[in-house]
Amino acid sequence: MIVIRPFSPTDVSAVMAVVKQSLGETYPPSLYLTVYNLWSDGFQLLLHDGRIVGFLAAVPSGTKVARILMLAVLPEFRGRTLGKKLMNRLYGICLERGLDSIILEVRKSNKEAVVFYEHEGFSVYGEIKNFYSNGEDAFKMMKVLQS
Repeated sequence: MIVIRPFSPTDVSAVMAVVKQSLGETYPPSLYLTVYNLWSDGFQLLLHDGRIVGFLAAVPSGTKVARILMLAVLPEFRGRTLGKKLMNRLYGICLERGLDSIILEVRKSNKEAVVFYEHEGFSVYGEIKNFYSNGEDAFKMMKVLQS
């Protein structure tokens, strides 16, 4: 059974494991706690039979804008519309809070993610050189929400 619920500080280890498997990155536990403290509503977990298999972490960025910092779903759970479920939860939260757009950065080489975001209604509006720790460039993408 699939459930979406808010992040709790006790979830840090499980979220770190998803990040390592899905994104190939390792961040300190304090990063997740900082994101949670900035906007707990923007940090949502995806559970399959009680196991955390994905998450979305977003923060406010300006007066009416949310910024997605990370979206990850374990590779074996991709292609099942689970990322879309997380996005739909974020859209609802944003609209409830009066936020009217969402921005994010995505690796230019991550074609699968770029296509996913385009299907979600995001458009590329810029690039950032050397955005990632390995020197890779990013696309800046944005979606305007419709209430």
